[in-house]
Amino acid sequence: MSHPTEQQDEERKGIFAFPTSSLIFDSPLCRTAAAASAAAEASASPPSREHSPHLTASHPSTLSDANFPKDQEGRVYHLGIKKGEVNNRILSVGSASRAASLAELLDESPPVFTLTSHRGFTIYSGTRKGVPVSIIATGMGIAMMDFVVRETAALIDGPMAIARYGTCGTIRSDVPVGSVSVARLGSVMIQRNPDAFGEDAHGEVAYRISRPVPADGALSALIHDNMCKALGDPSRVVAGMNATADSFYSSQGRVGSVFDDKNEELIDQLALTHPDVVTLEMETFHVMDLARCSYGKIRAGAATIVLAQRKSNDWLQKEELVKLEKSGGQAVLDALAEIDL
Repeated sequence: MSHPTEQQDEERKGIFAFPTSSLIFDSPLCRTAAAASAAAEASASPPSREHSPHLTASHPSTLSDANFPKDQEGRVYHLGIKKGEVNNRILSVGSASRAASLAELLDESPPVFTLTSHRGFTIYSGTRKGVPVSIIATGMGIAMMDFVVRETAALIDGPMAIARYGTCGTIRSDVPVGSVSVARLGSVMIQRNPDAFGEDAHGEVAYRISRPVPADGALSALIHDNMCKALGDPSRVVAGMNATADSFYSSQGRVGSVFDDKNEELIDQLALTHPDVVTLEMETFHVMDLARCSYGKIRAGAATIVLAQRKSNDWLQKEELVKLEKSGGQAVLDALAEIDL
Protein backbone atom coordinates (compact mmCIF):
# COMPACT_ATOMS: atom_id res chain seq x y z
CA MET A 1 0.00 0.00 0.00
CA SER A 2 1.10 3.57 -0.51
CA HIS A 3 1.92 5.95 2.33
CA PRO A 4 1.55 9.73 2.15
CA THR A 5 4.72 11.74 1.72
CA GLU A 6 5.56 14.61 4.05
CA GLN A 7 4.61 17.07 1.32
CA GLN A 8 1.24 15.37 0.82
CA ASP A 9 0.61 15.45 4.56
CA GLU A 10 1.29 19.19 4.66
CA GLU A 11 -1.06 19.80 1.76
CA ARG A 12 -4.04 18.26 3.55
CA LYS A 13 -6.59 20.79 4.66
CA GLY A 14 -6.08 21.97 8.20
CA ILE A 15 -2.76 20.15 8.77
CA PHE A 16 0.20 21.97 10.28
CA ALA A 17 3.77 20.68 10.02
CA PHE A 18 5.33 19.79 13.37
CA PRO A 19 8.04 17.27 14.27
CA THR A 20 6.77 13.73 13.58
CA SER A 21 6.33 12.84 17.24
CA SER A 22 3.92 15.73 17.77
CA LEU A 23 1.92 16.07 14.55
CA ILE A 24 -1.39 17.80 15.24
CA PHE A 25 -4.27 17.23 12.82
CA ASP A 26 -6.66 20.10 13.41
CA SER A 27 -9.08 19.49 10.56
CA PRO A 28 -12.63 18.36 11.32
CA LEU A 29 -11.67 14.99 9.87
CA CYS A 30 -8.47 13.94 11.64
CA ARG A 31 -6.91 15.20 14.85
CA THR A 32 -3.93 13.80 16.65
CA ALA A 33 -3.08 14.92 20.16
CA ALA A 34 0.68 15.06 20.69
CA ALA A 35 0.54 13.36 24.06
CA ALA A 36 -1.67 10.55 22.80
CA SER A 37 0.56 10.05 19.77
CA ALA A 38 3.72 9.82 21.84
CA ALA A 39 2.13 7.40 24.30
CA ALA A 40 0.73 5.21 21.53
CA GLU A 41 4.04 5.06 19.67
CA ALA A 42 5.94 4.23 22.85
CA SER A 43 3.57 1.41 23.84
CA ALA A 44 2.86 -0.04 20.40
CA SER A 45 6.31 -0.30 18.84
CA PRO A 46 9.95 -0.77 19.71
CA PRO A 47 12.17 2.34 19.44
CA SER A 48 13.90 1.04 16.31
CA ARG A 49 10.70 0.61 14.29
CA GLU A 50 9.68 3.43 11.98
CA HIS A 51 6.02 4.39 12.28
CA SER A 52 3.89 6.97 10.57
CA PRO A 53 2.23 9.32 13.09
CA HIS A 54 -0.52 7.66 15.14
CA LEU A 55 -3.58 9.46 13.84
CA THR A 56 -6.88 9.94 15.64
CA ALA A 57 -9.95 10.53 13.48
CA SER A 58 -12.49 12.85 15.08
CA HIS A 59 -16.23 12.73 14.47
CA PRO A 60 -16.71 13.93 10.87
CA SER A 61 -18.51 17.24 10.50
CA THR A 62 -19.94 16.46 7.06
CA LEU A 63 -21.30 13.12 5.93
CA SER A 64 -22.99 11.98 2.77
CA ASP A 65 -25.18 8.97 1.96
CA ALA A 66 -27.27 7.88 4.93
CA ASN A 67 -27.26 4.34 3.52
CA PHE A 68 -23.47 4.00 3.81
CA PRO A 69 -22.03 7.12 5.47
CA LYS A 70 -18.70 8.58 4.33
CA ASP A 71 -17.17 12.02 4.73
CA GLN A 72 -15.86 14.28 1.99
CA GLU A 73 -12.51 12.46 1.99
CA GLY A 74 -14.20 9.10 1.51
CA ARG A 75 -13.57 8.00 5.10
CA VAL A 76 -16.05 5.43 6.38
CA TYR A 77 -18.01 6.52 9.41
CA HIS A 78 -17.00 4.08 12.16
CA LEU A 79 -13.46 2.99 11.20
CA GLY A 80 -12.42 6.48 10.10
CA ILE A 81 -10.26 5.23 7.22
CA LYS A 82 -10.33 5.71 3.46
CA LYS A 83 -9.04 3.77 0.45
CA GLY A 84 -5.32 3.10 0.65
CA GLU A 85 -5.28 2.98 4.46
CA VAL A 86 -6.36 -0.66 4.87
CA ASN A 87 -5.07 -3.77 3.11
CA ASN A 88 -6.96 -6.73 1.72
CA ARG A 89 -5.54 -9.21 4.27
CA ILE A 90 -6.92 -8.34 7.70
CA LEU A 91 -6.25 -9.72 11.17
CA SER A 92 -9.10 -8.84 13.53
CA VAL A 93 -8.42 -8.95 17.27
CA GLY A 94 -10.67 -7.83 20.08
CA SER A 95 -8.10 -6.21 22.34
CA ALA A 96 -6.35 -2.91 21.61
CA SER A 97 -3.24 -4.05 23.48
CA ARG A 98 -3.14 -7.30 21.48
CA ALA A 99 -3.35 -5.34 18.23
CA ALA A 100 -0.51 -3.06 19.32
CA SER A 101 1.63 -6.04 20.30
CA LEU A 102 1.03 -7.83 17.01
CA ALA A 103 1.77 -4.66 15.04
CA GLU A 104 5.37 -5.11 16.23
CA LEU A 105 5.50 -8.17 13.95
CA LEU A 106 4.92 -6.08 10.84
CA ASP A 107 7.94 -5.33 8.65
CA GLU A 108 10.05 -2.32 9.65
CA SER A 109 9.65 -0.85 6.16
CA PRO A 110 7.41 0.63 4.87
CA PRO A 111 6.38 2.55 8.01
CA VAL A 112 3.28 1.21 9.74
CA PHE A 113 0.22 3.39 9.21
CA THR A 114 -1.78 3.71 12.45
CA LEU A 115 -5.16 5.35 13.03
CA THR A 116 -7.66 5.26 15.88
CA SER A 117 -11.20 6.24 14.92
CA HIS A 118 -13.66 8.30 16.93
CA ARG A 119 -15.53 5.04 17.58
CA GLY A 120 -12.48 3.35 19.15
CA PHE A 121 -11.27 1.13 16.31
CA THR A 122 -7.48 1.12 15.78
CA ILE A 123 -6.04 0.13 12.41
CA TYR A 124 -2.41 -0.81 11.74
CA SER A 125 -1.47 -1.19 8.07
CA GLY A 126 1.92 -2.38 6.87
CA THR A 127 3.47 -5.55 5.49
CA ARG A 128 4.30 -9.00 6.83
CA LYS A 129 7.16 -10.70 4.94
CA GLY A 130 6.60 -8.17 2.18
CA VAL A 131 2.85 -8.87 1.87
CA PRO A 132 0.44 -6.00 2.66
CA VAL A 133 -1.64 -6.75 5.76
CA SER A 134 -3.69 -4.80 8.29
CA ILE A 135 -4.39 -5.45 11.96
CA ILE A 136 -7.61 -4.05 13.43
CA ALA A 137 -8.53 -3.75 17.09
CA THR A 138 -12.18 -4.63 16.66
CA GLY A 139 -13.61 -4.66 20.16
CA MET A 140 -16.26 -7.19 21.16
CA GLY A 141 -19.46 -8.51 19.69
CA ILE A 142 -21.31 -8.97 16.45
CA ALA A 143 -22.01 -5.29 15.80
CA MET A 144 -18.33 -4.35 16.04
CA MET A 145 -17.35 -7.14 13.66
CA ASP A 146 -20.07 -5.98 11.28
CA PHE A 147 -18.52 -2.49 11.13
CA VAL A 148 -15.08 -3.93 10.44
CA VAL A 149 -16.06 -6.36 7.69
CA ARG A 150 -18.52 -4.13 5.84
CA GLU A 151 -16.51 -0.90 6.02
CA THR A 152 -13.20 -2.48 4.99
CA ALA A 153 -14.92 -4.36 2.16
CA ALA A 154 -16.32 -1.05 0.89
CA LEU A 155 -12.78 0.35 0.65
CA ILE A 156 -11.02 -2.62 -0.94
CA ASP A 157 -11.24 -3.54 -4.60
CA GLY A 158 -10.90 -7.24 -5.29
CA PRO A 159 -10.64 -10.28 -3.03
CA MET A 160 -9.99 -10.18 0.72
CA ALA A 161 -9.04 -12.49 3.56
CA ILE A 162 -10.13 -11.80 7.14
CA ALA A 163 -8.95 -13.87 10.09
CA ARG A 164 -10.06 -13.44 13.68
CA TYR A 165 -7.67 -14.19 16.54
CA GLY A 166 -9.26 -13.78 19.93
CA THR A 167 -10.14 -15.50 23.19
CA CYS A 168 -12.92 -17.89 24.12
CA GLY A 169 -14.31 -20.30 26.64
CA THR A 170 -14.61 -24.01 25.96
CA ILE A 171 -17.54 -26.31 26.78
CA ARG A 172 -15.39 -29.42 26.28
CA SER A 173 -13.97 -30.94 29.46
CA ASP A 174 -11.06 -32.49 27.51
CA VAL A 175 -9.79 -29.12 26.22
CA PRO A 176 -7.58 -27.34 28.79
CA VAL A 177 -7.05 -23.61 29.10
CA GLY A 178 -4.04 -22.51 27.08
CA SER A 179 -5.17 -24.51 24.06
CA VAL A 180 -5.88 -22.75 20.76
CA SER A 181 -9.00 -23.73 18.84
CA VAL A 182 -9.20 -23.31 15.07
CA ALA A 183 -12.79 -23.13 13.78
CA ARG A 184 -12.17 -25.42 10.79
CA LEU A 185 -15.77 -26.72 10.99
CA GLY A 186 -17.26 -23.23 10.95
CA SER A 187 -19.58 -21.68 13.51
CA VAL A 188 -23.14 -21.60 14.82
CA MET A 189 -24.97 -18.62 16.28
CA ILE A 190 -26.72 -18.57 19.67
CA GLN A 191 -29.35 -15.83 20.01
CA ARG A 192 -31.51 -14.91 22.97
CA ASN A 193 -35.17 -14.88 21.97
CA PRO A 194 -36.92 -11.90 23.60
CA ASP A 195 -40.35 -13.41 22.86
CA ALA A 196 -39.61 -16.18 25.36
CA PHE A 197 -39.53 -13.76 28.29
CA GLY A 198 -42.95 -12.09 28.02
CA GLU A 199 -46.15 -13.04 29.77
CA ASP A 200 -47.49 -14.60 26.56
CA ALA A 201 -44.34 -16.66 25.87
CA HIS A 202 -46.11 -19.98 25.52
CA GLY A 203 -44.12 -22.42 23.38
CA GLU A 204 -41.23 -20.04 22.73
CA VAL A 205 -37.66 -21.31 23.09
CA ALA A 206 -35.40 -18.98 25.09
CA TYR A 207 -32.35 -19.45 22.84
CA ARG A 208 -32.12 -20.18 19.14
CA ILE A 209 -29.12 -22.01 17.68
CA SER A 210 -28.51 -21.53 13.97
CA ARG A 211 -27.28 -23.97 11.38
CA PRO A 212 -23.47 -23.91 10.91
CA VAL A 213 -21.83 -21.42 8.59
CA PRO A 214 -18.62 -22.69 6.96
CA ALA A 215 -15.08 -21.42 7.41
CA ASP A 216 -12.77 -20.99 4.44
CA GLY A 217 -11.00 -24.32 4.10
CA ALA A 218 -7.67 -23.13 2.72
CA LEU A 219 -7.27 -20.24 5.18
CA SER A 220 -8.29 -22.42 8.12
CA ALA A 221 -5.79 -25.10 7.12
CA LEU A 222 -2.98 -22.54 6.97
CA ILE A 223 -3.96 -21.13 10.37
CA HIS A 224 -4.05 -24.63 11.86
CA ASP A 225 -0.69 -25.73 10.41
CA ASN A 226 1.05 -22.48 11.36
CA MET A 227 -0.44 -22.63 14.86
CA CYS A 228 0.90 -26.16 15.42
CA LYS A 229 4.37 -24.98 14.44
CA ALA A 230 4.17 -21.79 16.50
CA LEU A 231 3.08 -23.56 19.70
CA GLY A 232 5.52 -26.43 19.18
CA ASP A 233 2.95 -28.94 20.40
CA PRO A 234 0.16 -29.97 18.00
CA SER A 235 -1.85 -31.41 20.89
CA ARG A 236 -2.49 -27.86 22.09
CA VAL A 237 -4.24 -26.98 18.80
CA VAL A 238 -7.84 -28.17 18.59
CA ALA A 239 -9.84 -28.17 15.37
CA GLY A 240 -13.61 -28.03 15.64
CA MET A 241 -16.70 -25.83 15.50
CA ASN A 242 -17.23 -22.47 17.16
CA ALA A 243 -20.41 -21.13 18.75
CA THR A 244 -20.85 -17.37 18.67
CA ALA A 245 -23.27 -15.87 21.17
CA ASP A 246 -25.02 -12.51 21.06
CA SER A 247 -23.94 -11.76 24.63
CA PHE A 248 -21.25 -12.71 27.13
CA TYR A 249 -23.64 -13.71 29.89
CA SER A 250 -27.09 -15.10 29.10
CA SER A 251 -26.42 -16.55 25.65
CA GLN A 252 -23.25 -18.26 26.86
CA GLY A 253 -25.05 -20.01 29.70
CA ARG A 254 -23.66 -17.92 32.55
CA VAL A 255 -26.18 -18.19 35.36
CA GLY A 256 -26.95 -15.43 37.86
CA SER A 257 -29.63 -14.49 40.37
CA VAL A 258 -30.41 -10.94 39.17
CA PHE A 259 -32.03 -11.90 35.83
CA ASP A 260 -34.35 -14.70 34.82
CA ASP A 261 -32.30 -15.80 31.80
CA LYS A 262 -33.74 -19.32 31.45
CA ASN A 263 -30.29 -20.55 30.46
CA GLU A 264 -29.46 -23.16 33.11
CA GLU A 265 -29.42 -25.99 30.53
CA LEU A 266 -28.06 -24.04 27.56
CA ILE A 267 -24.49 -25.39 27.56
CA ASP A 268 -25.63 -29.00 28.02
CA GLN A 269 -28.15 -28.54 25.21
CA LEU A 270 -25.50 -27.08 22.92
CA ALA A 271 -23.09 -29.96 23.61
CA LEU A 272 -25.85 -32.47 22.93
CA THR A 273 -27.17 -30.98 19.68
CA HIS A 274 -23.81 -29.77 18.34
CA PRO A 275 -21.12 -32.18 19.56
CA ASP A 276 -18.46 -30.62 17.32
CA VAL A 277 -18.65 -27.29 19.17
CA VAL A 278 -15.46 -26.56 21.10
CA THR A 279 -15.62 -22.84 21.85
CA LEU A 280 -17.95 -20.05 22.91
CA GLU A 281 -17.29 -16.40 22.08
CA MET A 282 -18.99 -13.43 20.35
CA GLU A 283 -17.57 -12.69 16.88
CA THR A 284 -16.53 -15.65 14.68
CA PHE A 285 -19.94 -16.58 13.27
CA HIS A 286 -20.52 -13.10 11.94
CA VAL A 287 -17.29 -12.75 9.99
CA MET A 288 -17.90 -16.17 8.43
CA ASP A 289 -21.54 -15.39 7.70
CA LEU A 290 -20.64 -12.12 5.97
CA ALA A 291 -17.92 -13.92 4.00
CA ARG A 292 -20.56 -16.41 2.85
CA CYS A 293 -22.74 -13.52 1.65
CA SER A 294 -19.92 -11.54 -0.05
CA TYR A 295 -20.33 -13.02 -3.56
CA GLY A 296 -16.97 -14.73 -3.20
CA LYS A 297 -15.05 -11.58 -2.25
CA ILE A 298 -14.02 -12.61 1.30
CA ARG A 299 -12.25 -15.67 2.71
CA ALA A 300 -12.70 -15.97 6.48
CA GLY A 301 -11.14 -18.05 9.24
CA ALA A 302 -10.71 -17.89 13.00
CA ALA A 303 -8.60 -19.14 15.88
CA THR A 304 -9.18 -18.45 19.56
CA ILE A 305 -7.16 -18.89 22.74
CA VAL A 306 -9.02 -20.97 25.32
CA LEU A 307 -9.11 -18.55 28.21
CA ALA A 308 -11.84 -20.16 30.32
CA GLN A 309 -12.83 -23.77 31.01
CA ARG A 310 -16.59 -23.72 31.50
CA LYS A 311 -16.71 -27.24 33.00
CA SER A 312 -13.89 -26.94 35.55
CA ASN A 313 -13.92 -23.13 35.99
CA ASP A 314 -10.18 -22.96 35.24
CA TRP A 315 -8.88 -19.62 33.93
CA LEU A 316 -5.70 -19.01 31.93
CA GLN A 317 -3.00 -17.01 33.70
CA LYS A 318 -2.16 -13.61 32.23
CA GLU A 319 1.50 -14.43 31.56
CA GLU A 320 0.55 -17.43 29.43
CA LEU A 321 -2.14 -15.43 27.65
CA VAL A 322 0.38 -12.77 26.63
CA LYS A 323 2.71 -15.44 25.20
CA LEU A 324 -0.10 -17.06 23.23
CA GLU A 325 -1.30 -13.72 21.91
CA LYS A 326 2.11 -13.11 20.34
CA SER A 327 3.02 -16.61 19.13
CA GLY A 328 -0.47 -17.44 17.90
CA GLY A 329 -0.95 -14.01 16.39
CA GLN A 330 2.22 -14.48 14.38
CA ALA A 331 0.86 -17.80 13.09
CA VAL A 332 -2.37 -16.16 11.92
CA LEU A 333 -0.53 -13.21 10.35
CA ASP A 334 1.66 -15.62 8.41
CA ALA A 335 -1.41 -17.56 7.25
CA LEU A 336 -2.89 -14.32 5.93
CA ALA A 337 0.35 -13.51 4.12
CA GLU A 338 0.45 -17.00 2.60
CA ILE A 339 -3.18 -17.42 1.48
CA ASP A 340 -3.73 -17.24 -2.26
CA LEU A 341 -6.10 -14.44 -3.22
